[in-house]
Amino acid sequence: MNKLVWAVSHVVSKSVHKLIEEPIKKCMLGKHGRNVHIGHNVTGNLENIYCGDNVSLGGENLFLSSNAKVHIGDNVMFGPRVTVITGDHRIDVPGKPMIAVTEKLPENDQDVVFEGDNWIGANVTILKGVTIGEGAVVAAGAVVTRSIDKYSIWGGIPARKLRDRFQDLSSKPVDIAGQEK
Repeated sequence: MNKLVWAVSHVVSKSVHKLIEEPIKKCMLGKHGRNVHIGHNVTGNLENIYCGDNVSLGGENLFLSSNAKVHIGDNVMFGPRVTVITGDHRIDVPGKPMIAVTEKLPENDQDVVFEGDNWIGANVTILKGVTIGEGAVVAAGAVVTRSIDKYSIWGGIPARKLRDRFQDLSSKPVDIAGQEK
């Protein structure tokens, strides 16, 4: 009986997500292309996210973006529990508790850009001002504090380059249909 109850609740949960939650969250995005999938419990400032085509946001992704934007190119996959933070708080105002400082400087908020054909692993944190180059991969658990080269693999805390994806970077990348870009 417990297995039956679990199976029914699982089907209902998936259906509610697919038919109600996901379409509502897509409407909340700043912009989105075709074939955009939004996993369960994706939260944050969705109106500051601009997605291309073939984007998959993993479950429990968090987008903290008050003033800056998150630009996601085509063919980008996010694992579960990815956090993207486009800003930080001022810590340079004397005589005022940090929690009470509400004014920001322009450098406190910076866009985050995913150029496309990216795979962002589970539990990754990406901080303000970072560009993830085309074709780059970020390993699970990494904390990305600076921009990442095209067609490279990064991991660790803070993230560092582990290697290039391809031996011969002069070969032309292909799109999802196998056509040269």
